[in-house]
Amino acid sequence: MNFEQARSNMVLNQLRANRISNPTLIDQIESFPRETLYPKNQQHLAYSDRIIALEDGRFILPPLTSFHLVQALGGIENKKLLEIGSGFGTTTSILSKFTQKIDCIENSKEMITSFQESLKNNLFKANLLKYSIEDFFFNKKIELKKYERILINGSIDQEPLDILEKAPNGMVLVCIVDNAEYKHKIMKYVKVDNNTTRFIVDEASSAYIYKYVTKQPFVF
Repeated sequence: MNFEQARSNMVLNQLRANRISNPTLIDQIESFPRETLYPKNQQHLAYSDRIIALEDGRFILPPLTSFHLVQALGGIENKKLLEIGSGFGTTTSILSKFTQKIDCIENSKEMITSFQESLKNNLFKANLLKYSIEDFFFNKKIELKKYERILINGSIDQEPLDILEKAPNGMVLVCIVDNAEYKHKIMKYVKVDNNTTRFIVDEASSAYIYKYVTKQPFVF
């Protein structure tokens, strides 16, 4: 497979054609060999425009969705960033071109193994925390006040208002909300003077990274 051609096609047909317009971001994506982050038996999927599901229940977002989220974050130069659902590092590797102050959280053992291998090979710089995705949403021992940006790589079924309440002023949080009110919407939240403003950025193809609402058992 010609990965260089696949990368060029991804940028031209998936990203530029669908409102990924930040020229510096595009340059970094176009120059990074994304396939090197994947296990060898999955490298042919690196430029797929679909959600890739793993056997352990985790998934990889399509490049278009990932980079819409990154673009929505706005300026991240030298900002302290927390990334939820870092996966194989497909987003982390690009974020690290702008800031090396990145803490990451991931559940998948397969993804963590590949992520750590990429760190060892200096493909990017980040810090993998020993927390689970559930720990983040349950607000367990994670000090949110030290972060200036939070990126959630997937959908949630409720707005993350409890997280934003504990976040510091100046925080920008980007995620995808998929519920009855907001269908597949990329949401950007900005907290200023203890008030949070929401912005609907775009629509996105995604899967649930976490569900706040669980089905109640049927009782006779």
